[in-house]
Amino acid sequence: MLMQGPTIGGFERLQEYVAHGAFHDSGERFDPPKCHDNTRVAIIKRITDWISELNEDTREALIMWLYGAAGAGKSAIAQTIAEILHDQHFILASFFFSRNDPQRGAAKWLVTTLAYQLAAKLPQAFRERVAITFEQDPLIVTRSLETQFMALVREPLLELLHSGFSTNNHIVVIIDGLDECDDPKVQARVVDLSFSLLHNRDLPLKILIASRPEIDISSSFDRKSFSTLARIALDDDYQSEEDIRHFLADKFNEIKTQHRLRSYIPIDWPAEDSLDTLVRKSSGQFIYASTVMKYVVSPHHRPMYRLDVVLGIQLPKAGDSPFAELDALYRHILMGVEDVDLILQIIGLVVLHPPLNDYNSVTFIEAFLSLAPGDVQLLMQNLSSLISVENYPYHPYGTEVLTVHILHSSLKDYLLDQQRSKDFFLDCLKMHTHYAELCLAHIAEFPSLESNSPFHPFMGMLPYVLIH
Repeated sequence: MLMQGPTIGGFERLQEYVAHGAFHDSGERFDPPKCHDNTRVAIIKRITDWISELNEDTREALIMWLYGAAGAGKSAIAQTIAEILHDQHFILASFFFSRNDPQRGAAKWLVTTLAYQLAAKLPQAFRERVAITFEQDPLIVTRSLETQFMALVREPLLELLHSGFSTNNHIVVIIDGLDECDDPKVQARVVDLSFSLLHNRDLPLKILIASRPEIDISSSFDRKSFSTLARIALDDDYQSEEDIRHFLADKFNEIKTQHRLRSYIPIDWPAEDSLDTLVRKSSGQFIYASTVMKYVVSPHHRPMYRLDVVLGIQLPKAGDSPFAELDALYRHILMGVEDVDLILQIIGLVVLHPPLNDYNSVTFIEAFLSLAPGDVQLLMQNLSSLISVENYPYHPYGTEVLTVHILHSSLKDYLLDQQRSKDFFLDCLKMHTHYAELCLAHIAEFPSLESNSPFHPFMGMLPYVLIH
């Protein structure tokens, strides 16, 4: 007679499909990025006020989308919010996506991971209902995300509520880095499913989603009801430059008081103009400042020398890569686009053009590169976390013009340094030669140009590209 092993229960089965590294307090994410003390105060307050229904403007919203450029600090904010809610004993479940992790780089285990966290914190009835689902349908994890959300989150929550459960605070789900999920179509589905989950407003649940404004995610949010959704754009409204300056000053003070070579560091280091340069290069994005300080603070090197490397005063030693984290981010984003050569021509125009407004306007770029109207917006849509295509004031005429703007000042440094950008390198000589040829071709085609013609700036641009 064969001896049977112990039966595996439904909750134990669930645990086999949990991405442990996606929790906000996972040991796999030891020392995750979070907001530096006394920074991001206004934005953290806005999010916590939304969760606690203290802000009249967002009181009806059940989903909040926190979005911004690459490296703007979205994950640090999401992590800080998670820690605040945890300390305040909110019922919290989180999933921090990461493209470099086999479990966190896909949505395959998103629902089971959230369900496990809820089961660990909600009353026993929720866990039992989830366990029964697994026992009745062991292949639930192979079902669609929609089916999993219904069977492992929505229905167990509804049964718990019907049994008399109530809570003074909303249950909160945090989904961070949705743009790092490996399939753009699944990214959009996660957004759609979040709204479907809360469509009837019958669950005490709020969902915070943080991501870059990638086209599939943005399009999905744009189709949603305004009353259900609150948005926060990480832009200049939240004084990011002041926060970055505060972060940098604190880190430099730490170096001057804690570094093993502190006795060799002048009290007035760094110079104010050096700090100004770092703030300007950050362009409101915390990743630049964070990358710089990780490099400068190294206990195995001289901080003053390393800052000079960052500022371009000293050359890095062989194999030294002060911007490795930033370069990896830029490379990952650029590798995800089509027509890279054409996109680099457009970026080159913005980076290398004369310092006049005409040359980064979409109308001029499309005419100059012989593109159809709308091509620039289509080409740049997957670079929205690095480059914006928006209406900006055009001061000579007091109007707004659709223009291309680079969101990261440090992107220019990356593209113009062949050691860093490699196959994405913008070769100034080749670019100016190419632009000069285009200028001559357009002038030959339209020898008599009116001042209001979209081709008129070619006349002004030609001397510039010939000289440079």
